[in-house]
Amino acid sequence: MAKSLIRNKLGQKIKSFYVPATDVQAKDFADNFLDGEYEILAYVGTEGSDAVTTANDVNVMVKASDGTKTYFSFLADSTKDENAIFTALKGLTLNGVLVAEAYILGMKQVNFS
Repeated sequence: MAKSLIRNKLGQKIKSFYVPATDVQAKDFADNFLDGEYEILAYVGTEGSDAVTTANDVNVMVKASDGTKTYFSFLADSTKDENAIFTALKGLTLNGVLVAEAYILGMKQVNFS
């Protein structure tokens, strides 16, 4: 079954929700029923391996050149170091913040069984 994520921005508020539709159907729905700005993200499949046994649990604060900042967490490949993470984040827009600087607040290895 198709599944698409719609992120709808109304002023400063962002509402995210899934619809059981292809990206084309989700766009048609959004065009007809939603106000404000929106973006459609479609599920295209699963990649990678489910045999992961270790990863790095990373907590990051990113900052734009205008001083706005946001915080988020993610699980990174256990072979990635801080420099690789900084390089990957620079220039991305995360939660409305264009990353100029990134600070790792915490990074610890976690094991999965």
